[in-house]
Amino acid sequence: MDTVSSPAARGGGRERGAARDTDGMPVLLSDLVARPELQLTVVTGQERLDRPVHAAHVSELVRPGPWLHGGELLMTIGLVLPMTERACREYVADVAAAGTSALALGLGAELPYQAAPAPLRRATAEAGLPLLTVGGQVPFLAVTKAVFAARAAEQRAAVEAAFETHRRLTAAAASGRGLAPTLHAWARATGVRTLVTDPLGRVLAAGGDGDGGAGGPGGDSGDGVGVVDGEGDGDGVVDGDTPGRDDGDGDDRNGVGRDGAGRNHGGAAGELPPGSVELVERVVAGGIRASARAPGLEVRPLGAGRLRGLLVLVGEVGAEARMLVSGLVSLLSLELERRHLAGEPERRHRAALLGRLLSPEVTAARARDVLAAAGLSASAVRAVTVGAATSDEGPATSGEGRAMSGTAPAASGPAPAASSGETAPPGELAAALALAVPGGLVRVRDGQVEAVVGEGLDIHRVLTRFAPGRPAGIGSPVPPHAAHTSLREASGLVEVSRGLGRPVEAGGGDSARLLLSLGERPALAGYADALLAPLETAAPSGDLVETLATWLDAGCSWDETSRRLGLHRHTVRNRLDKAMRLTGRRLDNADDRFDLWLAVRARRAAGDHTPGRG
Repeated sequence: MDTVSSPAARGGGRERGAARDTDGMPVLLSDLVARPELQLTVVTGQERLDRPVHAAHVSELVRPGPWLHGGELLMTIGLVLPMTERACREYVADVAAAGTSALALGLGAELPYQAAPAPLRRATAEAGLPLLTVGGQVPFLAVTKAVFAARAAEQRAAVEAAFETHRRLTAAAASGRGLAPTLHAWARATGVRTLVTDPLGRVLAAGGDGDGGAGGPGGDSGDGVGVVDGEGDGDGVVDGDTPGRDDGDGDDRNGVGRDGAGRNHGGAAGELPPGSVELVERVVAGGIRASARAPGLEVRPLGAGRLRGLLVLVGEVGAEARMLVSGLVSLLSLELERRHLAGEPERRHRAALLGRLLSPEVTAARARDVLAAAGLSASAVRAVTVGAATSDEGPATSGEGRAMSGTAPAASGPAPAASSGETAPPGELAAALALAVPGGLVRVRDGQVEAVVGEGLDIHRVLTRFAPGRPAGIGSPVPPHAAHTSLREASGLVEVSRGLGRPVEAGGGDSARLLLSLGERPALAGYADALLAPLETAAPSGDLVETLATWLDAGCSWDETSRRLGLHRHTVRNRLDKAMRLTGRRLDNADDRFDLWLAVRARRAAGDHTPGRG
């Protein structure tokens, strides 16, 4: 008989079986065979003893497969199994298809068999299913108890390991050294790389190497993480949350410069991994209760009542590490909340600096000193004023207003609720903006939030993320000592922004729309209908109105209109000739052109119809 009974001959099995139960690894066939009290002998499949055993099950059915879940040690005495070649092959194929780890045949003087029958040995060998025999003095119950005791020890070891890892994470979080020690402890325990970002997706801290390993060298993340917190630990962990510095060329160190992408450009330790940007955007849009997952990536929100940041997990999180994710989120959330509270004195200091900068008596030299004190070196700045939320006034009726206030149709995606700009009190919004904008020059005045930022900052992206639903005015770029004039512009545009339902920028080339927004919508719609309705009746597809609007926007240039519409020049002229006949107007008359231009702009401002095909 082809049997193997000694541990040394089991194809790599461990020398000790019982001691193996406490190391938290799955129980293997080799571990059970190594226990002399079970009297398990390997008949076939000794090279497959590394299979895990999840349960022990006894069955005398000829077709037990439907009652198995996989991973079982299936025990039988072969009471009703015909020991023919065909019957054994069918039986073994059935249990193997169910995912059984091994088959064990009970032997004994009063049992059907005292040795493994040859047909069963050949069937298991052909199928690659290990066949064991159980000695006559050992009841199946003893094997079952051994398997479940090992499983219980495995689970207990996993729980104890999780508690120990959580203790280390808690100790790291309590060290007072910021986010870095906690992320580093997590990476060493799990091998899963982690990053913490602010709500703009800018990396504040990272732990683990670029391949997801624990504690590998990562180095400084360069410009991608703002200010590095502390000395670091030399293991690819960086940390920072202070307002970013601006190097004067608009590409600020917090990653929201002229490209507006809000992504980091530093070393590997401080970069969001490929594919995670979309997940971050989804969580930010969903808010504090949202999360997103993709193969090898997971993004969790951080914060107590409000979104303070995001946790990005890079790598597959195993079952044991999964038990620790909630604890890691809690510890990181506490740290970010602590930072928020601890940053109040610094925010007051920067608000005072802003007050000095906005003084009409400030000199150019003094303005440069104020910016330098804030870590901002921009040669031109602009002011921003954010007013009270529009929620009490009801949703805006224009398309842009719906998108801004979060009432857009579902097809357009969720509104950016991450920062809860619609309901945040001014002080909370100011604190969020103080971290979001380089220099952190933000204050609350008369219930409105005022800020001064470098000219190169993508302020529209910042407002969309942190102040959705709020009216906001953006002043013109000016030299630093003239910031107070930009602030007057910004403050004057707040009510215009409230009417349009979106932030309004001074000098944005939309003066006509701003003026038209002050009129009553029924009047605007009526004025537009008086001129444009005949065109829409004659061409319901909108071709005539679209061609007219494009021609007016193109400075009455036939060639440019043809290029923009992708039409032949003669087609454009024929359409416009028809439009003039229908409206009774002349293209060579300045007053008629102005009336038509105003009608198109009024229609757009009223939000009833945007000229275009269909």
